[in-house]
Amino acid sequence: MSETRTDVVVIGAGIVGAACAHELAQRGLRVLVVDDASGGATGAGMGHLVAMDDNAAELALSHYSIELWGALAGEMPEGCAYRNCGTLWLAADAHEMDLARAKQATLAAHGVAGELIDAATLARL
Repeated sequence: MSETRTDVVVIGAGIVGAACAHELAQRGLRVLVVDDASGGATGAGMGHLVAMDDNAAELALSHYSIELWGALAGEMPEGCAYRNCGTLWLAADAHEMDLARAKQATLAAHGVAGELIDAATLARL
């Protein structure tokens, strides 16, 4: 029996495990990925990347993460497609609409595009 040498073993081939394995392999490490044949956390998730802005550190980290995924998408095969399709936040009342306006201003100040729309526009979408 031949011996296989591995530098790193990644448990799970979901989005996080696959991304880690890819980066480690790009850095020249010998990577072994072990995964169950059935679906896992990635398949159960909604696959959503969003700019979170509860504090400046969270906004900076989420913005950086979104940029990384955009760059990685160009290296992946078509079957692993990434689409930047935005996020929809709904406001139930005037107070929540004020919060939405504040969120839009914060995100815009950090280069994240956003648009406020009314109920009629949403219905047409």
